[in-house]
Amino acid sequence: MKIESGTGNGKWVGVDGDNRLRVVAKSDAAQHVIASEENKTFQIWGTATLANGTVTPLTVKNTSTTQEVVVTYIRWQLLDVVDGASGAIPNASNYMQVGYDTEYVSGGTAVSEANMTAGSNNVANIQAYNNNPVMTGDEGLTNNLITVFDRHYPKAEGDMYSFNKEGAAIVLPGQSITFQYVGDKTDGTVYVRLSFYSTDIG
Repeated sequence: MKIESGTGNGKWVGVDGDNRLRVVAKSDAAQHVIASEENKTFQIWGTATLANGTVTPLTVKNTSTTQEVVVTYIRWQLLDVVDGASGAIPNASNYMQVGYDTEYVSGGTAVSEANMTAGSNNVANIQAYNNNPVMTGDEGLTNNLITVFDRHYPKAEGDMYSFNKEGAAIVLPGQSITFQYVGDKTDGTVYVRLSFYSTDIG
């Protein structure tokens, strides 16, 4: 039996020495495919001034009705930290957290994403704020995440923590992802950067 190309060019499928069809496969990361074919990979970042309590450097809501926000990479960092009652970091009283189930209420500063495909005019269907907006959770909690999926205890001034979610974290339409710093610092800056892509649900 022979297998033709089916395109009318008279070519046949090749077979190697182990009687396997000769094929060529190319594997790319999902975010590269989305960036190259759809120009819908984005990055967004935010900051907030550290204070005693909980501060929110970034919250991002998916405002689309048909697309999901797929989280690929997260990075955060502390700068110019002024110690509070607990003293120098690290300690159990100061940590960063990220999670779901909060809603933007007021305040903060609206921020926009950057398209990672230079020259593309595509924008993400999101609403985002930095600079410590007021947040409310589904149970009426203010500035406190209900569903926390990660927490990090900074080791030192300037400590940068980053991790790749590889698309495992997804924000469905109408939902939000929020980053917060919880501690007793009296001054300083917390920085957060989120990388993501938008794609049709399913």
